Amino acid sequence: MNISSALIKQCIVLQDFETWSYLRREYLPVEYHLLYGHIDKHCEKFHEFPTFEDLKLSIRHADTRDKVYAIESIDIDIDADTLLEYLKNEYTQKEILNSLDNYIDNSVLFSDAEESVQQLHQIVLDVEDKVDLQAPQESMQNIELFEPEEEIGKYIGLGLNDEYDHEIKFSPKDLVLVGGKRGSGKSLTCANIANNVVASGRSAIYFTIEMDSRSILQRCCSIATGVPFSRLRTQNLSVTEWEKVAGWWASRYQQGQDRLKEYREHRNFQDFHYKLKTNHELLPTQQLDVVYDPSLTIAKIRAELDKKVKKIDAGVIIVDYINQVKRSAAPSRGGQYDWTEQIEVSKALKSMAQEYECTVFSPYQTDATGEARFAKGILDAADAAYTLETWEQEDKCVTFNCVKMRAASMRSFTSEMDWESLKMGPETALTPQEKEDSQYKSDEDIDDL
Repeated sequence: MNISSALIKQCIVLQDFETWSYLRREYLPVEYHLLYGHIDKHCEKFHEFPTFEDLKLSIRHADTRDKVYAIESIDIDIDADTLLEYLKNEYTQKEILNSLDNYIDNSVLFSDAEESVQQLHQIVLDVEDKVDLQAPQESMQNIELFEPEEEIGKYIGLGLNDEYDHEIKFSPKDLVLVGGKRGSGKSLTCANIANNVVASGRSAIYFTIEMDSRSILQRCCSIATGVPFSRLRTQNLSVTEWEKVAGWWASRYQQGQDRLKEYREHRNFQDFHYKLKTNHELLPTQQLDVVYDPSLTIAKIRAELDKKVKKIDAGVIIVDYINQVKRSAAPSRGGQYDWTEQIEVSKALKSMAQEYECTVFSPYQTDATGEARFAKGILDAADAAYTLETWEQEDKCVTFNCVKMRAASMRSFTSEMDWESLKMGPETALTPQEKEDSQYKSDEDIDDL
């Protein structure tokens, strides 16, 4: 039995628009492409399937018309959904084999281990783009109005403002973006969110492109402990500050508290750290997992997520930042800042949030007007987006202006900012303008008295 012929006949006979909508032309052999195009055009124009008589009369290409007669004559008792699944599986297997053949012919003899693994993940990514792997949406008859309690429990707040988190949380399928100019605090926002999620009892997977893993850990340590970052980085700490740092570091490991007791006796952080890393494992489901890769690609991100999301109970995936991520290791036509590639990266991050059921957070660059640099379309895939407004350091606040929100009201917020420890929030702060207005109102009230 020819699966392609059987599927086309079932769709025509049963007027099965739903199955036809999931059928891609690429799934069919080349000799069926003209017929597929003819049927699809008829459906689009008349909003109904053509009959076999319609096809016989309208098709001028002899071989394609003969195929219509052949399809009409076959007997089939398999439902269209099953036929489509068979056809999709067959196409997927062929694409994988062809890609592997090309990889073996052109790359296997010249690539090192890391390149080989990345190229294999790229093959998976390319095949996923060609094949519809998403399950059909739940039917209106069976869908439930409310999400299960288990799903609601996976919602997260940003942890940057308590008042804001009380009203707005993000689902494990959301993509959240924050825009800012160079030096505005995009990476600081990432570090704060990562620290907040870990403090809540879940893990954060942090992909960094420009800052190495140690720098990220130092920032998160400063945020968590309140120890000034400048002194922490240079190890110029008081006894009390060393105690805070040691406590935070011990909290990352199993049985870390036992080693912390020993540290309080000898006060040797290097010895304390050595015993932790050689004798104890990191907490299995409450980790700050930092992945540093200056040439980060979508394939690399997927490879890491496949290994880690479920294993460590990730609550957030942070990609710092979206403008620097590459679609693949191959050079793009428009270079690093090709706007079409950045839009594809944004869509890929949204797909990851849905696939891994984990909130994805990523910063993006803005220009002088506050618009996304290079590609405004990167916001299309986002469920929420903010732009950072940083004030003078003496103002000790940072504002997140909401520029997009799908599932809630467009609310902005301003949080306190401790520039010594790099901690944002969670208390609400007044902007300089709000402080000035408040002072002006107070002066007016005094004058009235």
